[in-house]
Amino acid sequence: MLTVATILLLAVLIGAVLQRITGMGLGLVAGPVLTVLLGPAAGVTTVNGLSIINAANNAWSVRKKTDWKRFSILAGGLVIGSVPAVFIIMWIDTAWLLIAIGALVLLSLAASIFKPDSANISETAKLPMIIAGAIAGFMSTVAGIAAPALTVYSRLTGWDYRDWVATLHPIIMVANIVSFVLKIVLLGGLEFGGLPLWIWMAAIVAIFVGAWFGDRLNDKLSSEGARKLAMGLAGAGAIMVLINGVMALS
Repeated sequence: MLTVATILLLAVLIGAVLQRITGMGLGLVAGPVLTVLLGPAAGVTTVNGLSIINAANNAWSVRKKTDWKRFSILAGGLVIGSVPAVFIIMWIDTAWLLIAIGALVLLSLAASIFKPDSANISETAKLPMIIAGAIAGFMSTVAGIAAPALTVYSRLTGWDYRDWVATLHPIIMVANIVSFVLKIVLLGGLEFGGLPLWIWMAAIVAIFVGAWFGDRLNDKLSSEGARKLAMGLAGAGAIMVLINGVMALS
């Protein structure tokens, strides 16, 4: 158990640092680790729980910079995407879902990198916001990560990176709360893999320590540097999800 705790806490610490800077990280870094250590269902649910705490802390710190109007539309899309995801989990093999999600995110990232201007998506258009939110909600419920879909959206709309990160934090919080509630209501409960209370407490401490370090690093990183780091993390997360799906098949 000590080895499991050490690996878990290190993953949470690194994820919290990266999430403070880029708006994503905890699910992308800790998600695959927890899936291996605890199993797919318990790993994703545990990431959802830790991400609620992490995102709430981050959202409070940037509340004055958050675009609350766009947040409300994206958050509404999250609910739309999360509900069918729960039913799909019940009927479709999780391995194939992970493979499909990983492949789609990689394709979307490639499109946003090489042809960001061709989409001509307006920052104020509501339908793209709802679609992006729905995809993010689906991914959060199935795989424990919502940020890659929103990264693609921010890139295609040209949303200022620092402003986007400020709005992303409360969106991630909502995504994980919705996933929690739907699993309780529709699946009848939550699975955490039997993690003892002391590991949960240590993980929460790691979240706040990681946020503190992230603040210091964020001051030294340019907006363009943070954007590139986020794109890299989104790509790495998609690859990890894809690999997890392939491993589950084998």
